Amino acid sequence: MAPRIFGFADAAKRALLEDEAQAVQSVVERRTGGEPFAVGAAFLRDAGFVGTLGSPFSGKTLARLLRNPAIAGLTYDADGNLVDAGHPGMITPAQFAKLQKQDAIEAAKKDKDGKPAEAVPDYDYLFGSTDLVTCGMCGASTQGLRTNAGHPGYCCPDGPRADRPGECGKVRISAGLLEDHLGEHIVARLMLPGTQEALEAARAEAQRELEEHRARLAEVRETVDSLGTMVLHREITAKSAGIAKAEAARETKALNRAIRRLECAASTPVTGSVEELVTWWNTAPTEAKRGLALLMLWRVDIFQGGRGTRTIKPGRVKLWWRHLPPPPDLRTAK
Repeated sequence: MAPRIFGFADAAKRALLEDEAQAVQSVVERRTGGEPFAVGAAFLRDAGFVGTLGSPFSGKTLARLLRNPAIAGLTYDADGNLVDAGHPGMITPAQFAKLQKQDAIEAAKKDKDGKPAEAVPDYDYLFGSTDLVTCGMCGASTQGLRTNAGHPGYCCPDGPRADRPGECGKVRISAGLLEDHLGEHIVARLMLPGTQEALEAARAEAQRELEEHRARLAEVRETVDSLGTMVLHREITAKSAGIAKAEAARETKALNRAIRRLECAASTPVTGSVEELVTWWNTAPTEAKRGLALLMLWRVDIFQGGRGTRTIKPGRVKLWWRHLPPPPDLRTAK
């Protein structure tokens, strides 16, 4: 039997898996904005998703998924025309047409050797997949996404889409502008007394949380492995096992995301003099800078700044440092 398609509950495509379907909707929105498949695959990996056969997403596997008309509830007839397939879709036919148009645009740009004539390099978002940068209006973790003009930025993901009205989506900021701003503040704080001790304490706490999350992940996996036996022994029903597996999948995704974030923070070097740390920041790779930012900041809230803003005005970015009490949860404070 053929494996199920990502986003569907089974191979027969009779129903959707909500979290996977929402992930497909997100990458479709990013793809129709011109984002490369490889970046979309990285987004899915960072979000804790894997393919239906258990392998991490790659640019090629994501391309195959987004070129499958089944995600729009469609199929090809004998004449090669798209027709209704009789099962639910994760996106609309209009969105699938936009995906095909994006493929056609990129194909037209390829040279005779089949290589992109003017490929746009992937942008290495410094604070991507950290949940550190948050929309100050609704509390959603921002996503790295290029504008229609191709400029990388951080934006609120809760804007309106074809499948839902959306609750926000009003905040966007230039990636370079925000990263330079935070870098300046982080370097300045590294030079303050007591920062070294605070970093060491934060890393120890990250290591403790990392061990707890790993232990919990092992527990969840053991529980899932035991569900089949429990159904066989009639301790629970198959329906209850299915519900438990779905809940375990959601928790596993959240744990994997948190583990990657904590691994990044716990592996960050925090020894050396202030001058050495400042020098290290200026030359460190993105992953290491990301870890240091996680050790120093609870969260970064960003607000609207108007069109064409090339400077960060006071009040547009709020930094919540870890040496102070944690910030309120914007989603529950409404």
